[in-house]
Amino acid sequence: MALASILSAMPDLLQRTLAQHSPDQFGYCRECREASGIAAPWPCAAREVAEEAQYIQRGGLPGTLGGRHRNRV
Repeated sequence: MALASILSAMPDLLQRTLAQHSPDQFGYCRECREASGIAAPWPCAAREVAEEAQYIQRGGLPGTLGGRHRNRV
């Protein structure tokens, strides 16, 4: 994923994204919340991109981490 490759080169933004897109006590993303209060299920798309970026930083190849149903890193 191209966005993950770009994010992997921005360590400060990557760490902030990982910190902000964390689950609440109900299993929803704390950051991906609409004004109505509806939140995205965790892991949200932003968190998955950030986890792939972290994987790339550690030497992984882009696009090889897996998706929503993989084991958590």
